[in-house]
Amino acid sequence: MLFRKKTIKKTENERLIATIHAVKQSLDRYEYIVANSLDPSKEIQADLKKKRAKYIFLIKEARYRKINGYDHT
Repeated sequence: MLFRKKTIKKTENERLIATIHAVKQSLDRYEYIVANSLDPSKEIQADLKKKRAKYIFLIKEARYRKINGYDHT
């Protein structure tokens, strides 16, 4: 019971890092598509803003938890 909190925190931090990487890849692909489209609609631009906001939120959460994507072994 004593070390349970530490292991839960570690697994949640790893899950957050994995989510950040997945969202970043998705955002990069979407930005590439929007940049190469002739006239993106307002819906597509709004969706891009939502994806950016989600990515920024996850980055801020990682900073709050004082974690990064590098392994310090």
